[in-house]
Amino acid sequence: MLKSVYSRIFFLCTIVLMFACGLTGVIMMLYANHEQEQEAYDRFYRTARVLLMRIRDQYVTDEMLQPDTLRTELETYTTIEFVDCYVFNSDGVCIVRSDYNATDVSLSAALREEASAAPYCRMGGASGNFSEPTATYVERFELGSSTYYLMLMFPVAYISNFSSSMIVVLAVTVLVIGVLGALMFYFNTMQLLKPVLGITHAAEQYAKGDFSCRLSPTGEPELDKLAATMNRMADFIDKNERSRQRFVSDISHELKTPMTTIGGFVDNILDGTIPPEKQKHYLRIVSSEVQRMTRMVHSMLNISRFEEGTLSPHFEKLDLTNLLIQTLLLFEKRIDEKQVRVEGLDACPRTFCEVDKDLIQQVFYNLTENAIKFVDEGGELFLAVDSDETQAHVHLRNSGEGLAEDEIPHIFERFYKTDISRGKDTTGVGLGLSIVSRIVVLHSGTVTVRSVKDEYTEFIVSLPLTQPQKKGDEA
Repeated sequence: MLKSVYSRIFFLCTIVLMFACGLTGVIMMLYANHEQEQEAYDRFYRTARVLLMRIRDQYVTDEMLQPDTLRTELETYTTIEFVDCYVFNSDGVCIVRSDYNATDVSLSAALREEASAAPYCRMGGASGNFSEPTATYVERFELGSSTYYLMLMFPVAYISNFSSSMIVVLAVTVLVIGVLGALMFYFNTMQLLKPVLGITHAAEQYAKGDFSCRLSPTGEPELDKLAATMNRMADFIDKNERSRQRFVSDISHELKTPMTTIGGFVDNILDGTIPPEKQKHYLRIVSSEVQRMTRMVHSMLNISRFEEGTLSPHFEKLDLTNLLIQTLLLFEKRIDEKQVRVEGLDACPRTFCEVDKDLIQQVFYNLTENAIKFVDEGGELFLAVDSDETQAHVHLRNSGEGLAEDEIPHIFERFYKTDISRGKDTTGVGLGLSIVSRIVVLHSGTVTVRSVKDEYTEFIVSLPLTQPQKKGDEA
């Protein structure tokens, strides 16, 4: 029946509210009854004080207890106070009574025992001349050397009526408060649930692949924080989804070109369109395209490992300057072919840093390869290494055409190529700089690029001298 969380909370709160109201009402009713009984006892006590004073005065005057005179006094109080009065001797025999009931009245030994130490008062059922609930009061007193007991009885139906009225008022109050509380809870909760329903709707849209839905602030701090988190999540997923679609589109395009070239040349060789003396030339082109596809797949696998977090670097203390020189020597032939001047290395100090040797060498390799590709003939390649108290900085700058301002924000994206690079770089796959940025992030560092059009392009890799300790390592 109660399937939703809201319905369960609603009924639970309603029951708790009504129970709390009922419990409060019962406590108030018990307290009110106690006060009523205390009032009855005080009335008895005051009446007993007056009667005992009259009895003692009459005893002092007559030097004995005169039943007839005393009866007249008691009858007066029976009429005025609507109370029956009885006087018993020490044996419990009634010697004076205010009523004319022929029924014998005696005071039991138990009641005499109860009243010996202090006045006895009890609320009970019908008794004496009363057909409704009656209160009985018994008090022991002394006249000379004799012991007597004064017993007063009067109806207390008003106490029972008060209790009944209290029960009716309590039931009505609990019902009214329960209904009003339930209505207030319902409307307040529905108002509170509106943004929750909005969040649910947004989550359903996200599950369907529509990430355009955004949540607006509601004024509730907790829900606003949740909405902001949901919006950030949607932005992140939307960005990743667009990146994935662009990645699939780019990789399809990048693979389609070499596959079309390979397929065309192979078909032409098989059907004899390409003469035998030229087949070796075209097979070299096919081999070059296959190698480019292999590099592309290898780079894609590396990026996938970076993004999935499955690549665990092995950090060790290394001299970055020495590693940079070793990487540069791999391009010695190409540097000589383009007659490039290498500057700055002779002034580089030895700079030790905690890095993964293979990964950082790949960063240096990709950046150096990129710089040599786009440096102008007879241009300059400037390399520098410096450090401060916390970080080491590696600079690679090449002269040349540089980058336009609108190209710099996209330079580390997968498969991104500038218009210039598309003409000059026929062997690259557009993933080198993307891999660089991911490796640097894996080292808790940053990589930035500065460029002046038609002058130079400079990449700056900043790495912490000591890798920050991860939470998993602390454990």
